[in-house]
Amino acid sequence: MTLRRSTLFAILALAVAAPPALAQEGTGLVARAVTAYEGLELDAAAGMLRRALIPPLGDSLGTVERARALSYLGAIEVLREHRDSAVAVFRRLVLFDPRYRADTFVFPPEVTRVFDEVRARTQVVAIRVPDDTVVPLQQGWYNVWLFPSTAHDVTVTIAREDGRALRTVYAGPLGDSLSVRWDGRDSTGAITPRGRLWLMVASRAGATTERVVQLPLEFEVALDTLAHPVAPGADQLLAARTNRRTATRSLASGLLIGAAAIALPQIVAPGERSSGTRLVVGGTLAVSGLIGYLRSTGRPIPNTAETKQAASFRVRSAGRPVVIEQGERAR
Repeated sequence: MTLRRSTLFAILALAVAAPPALAQEGTGLVARAVTAYEGLELDAAAGMLRRALIPPLGDSLGTVERARALSYLGAIEVLREHRDSAVAVFRRLVLFDPRYRADTFVFPPEVTRVFDEVRARTQVVAIRVPDDTVVPLQQGWYNVWLFPSTAHDVTVTIAREDGRALRTVYAGPLGDSLSVRWDGRDSTGAITPRGRLWLMVASRAGATTERVVQLPLEFEVALDTLAHPVAPGADQLLAARTNRRTATRSLASGLLIGAAAIALPQIVAPGERSSGTRLVVGGTLAVSGLIGYLRSTGRPIPNTAETKQAASFRVRSAGRPVVIEQGERAR
């Protein structure tokens, strides 16, 4: 039991350590091949690059290292005058990375010329999509960036998992790059069902489809909601009854005017005796303010019910389209 368990642990340890070791070995092999290429040891460099590109070493290489290995292998085949082999390697490089361009500071003109010829004849598109495939239902877009190997016409389609097309998002020329947007709906305007979809980019030469690149999408739709109209505030509605502040204001006004009627003549003409008429007028004004205070406290304000009813009707009328739209979105 102990021996078997130790053997199992050793196998698991080797399995975990194998991928980093392979990646390191493949990268080191590419680096040695580049050094041999710079020393004009073309046969040795070609042998190392081919070994680095064959699985499992080739599968462990990253995107940059793999493109680098293919570019140097193609250059070696050009310099060795193996044009057919060079074309095959460069075509493999373009299909692997359509955005790759031969560095004119690293490779001689005869190499870059062959690569550009192959790239011009190999029409393929690289696709870059966002990680999040949740698209808001209203005013939401799913942005897809397209990068061609060379300028050509493309057709971008959203399809079901069984291959049936839901909508053609774009059809036309593709130059250096292009951003294509999709609102999450099919050709009829209906919401696309959730689940696995396919983003299909077909490269066309006239009426002929040269190549189709497909990318799976786990698609979801985020159902956003509309806010209901804001209910009218207290400052937009009339109070049901007058409050004590209003009654107090009426009392203060009556007393102030009455006092002014009595005291003002004394201020204007000092020493004059107050007449009975002036006292009667001042007292009357003060009494009227007191009566207004007593009558105003808690008195119902006219047209209050009608005003509230009209405001409530306006809110309900404004909210009805929102309710209808919410139902449409839910469906």
